[in-house]
Amino acid sequence: MAKKNIAIVYGGFSAERVISEKSAQLVQRHLPKHKYNAFLVDIARDGWFVDHQEQRIPVDKTDFSFEFKGAPLIFDGVFNAIHGTPGEDGKLQGYFDVMGIPYNNCGVMASAVSFSKAACNIYLGALGIKVARSRLIRLGAVYNADEIIDELGLPCFIKPTDGGSSIGITKVKERSQFDAAVVSAQAEQTDALVESFLEGTEVSCGCISIQGTPKALAVTEIVPANEFFDFESKYTNAKTQEITPARIDAKVYEEVMRTTEKIYSMLNGKGMIRIDFMVGKNGVYLIEPNTTPGLSEASILPQQAVYCGYDLDSFFDLSLTEMFREHSA
Repeated sequence: MAKKNIAIVYGGFSAERVISEKSAQLVQRHLPKHKYNAFLVDIARDGWFVDHQEQRIPVDKTDFSFEFKGAPLIFDGVFNAIHGTPGEDGKLQGYFDVMGIPYNNCGVMASAVSFSKAACNIYLGALGIKVARSRLIRLGAVYNADEIIDELGLPCFIKPTDGGSSIGITKVKERSQFDAAVVSAQAEQTDALVESFLEGTEVSCGCISIQGTPKALAVTEIVPANEFFDFESKYTNAKTQEITPARIDAKVYEEVMRTTEKIYSMLNGKGMIRIDFMVGKNGVYLIEPNTTPGLSEASILPQQAVYCGYDLDSFFDLSLTEMFREHSA
């Protein structure tokens, strides 16, 4: 069987570029070389480029190909490793849909809905998933901080409604911090979401598709080095603990697993998803789904895959096998 040409797209237009590049490099190292020719493709604001044999080769966007040694090379499929726009919000997925090129993660609708924390809370909350109480502050809009605090209480979290890796999130403990937190959340020209504080244990559960059926992997307990699971705790502070399996009640563990699969189905998920929850005395509350989860050495989903008995070669291969199966169905 001829090897398939796979574009591992990475980069994007947000502050998560550096994390995305690490994810893509890990995927390239572990895609089985007897089945795939894996190419790193940087999706940048100034163009799309293939990083190949110490060359940076432009991608022809008319057919998503590139020229090498005088001949065009066409990609058979895409492994999406972009965290943030345009790879996690549905924009790039729409392009690949138009081009008829299969990709290994969620489609336009699921990506767009889950990328907007405000829209996702409304959508999944209406379907019975427990979410924090929240208020949206539109970019540039006038707001009444005292009124929002009266409604949601302190402490509260203020975060970008679009974005990931906990960039721009502030835990607001007093009124004097509120306005600066809104500015921080809106720094990348997105709306700010104010959420009520959820007390409990933060956990995260990965989910994949096997023959079209959602399969939760494991539940990981997160013990952040800082006050909450911010960017530093996720990527740079060695004191953060990510414990798999989570040290929570067995029934609650099972509830998190089944709720993850339920949300995967509600979103019409594809590929690998990781969903974050807060487990407290009032139940299991959704924090957010991640439809393009981190895949670097420091990321949770690869840890869960290994815990479930996969090596990363077979785990990433499974994702592409599902992609091609669904595309040909």
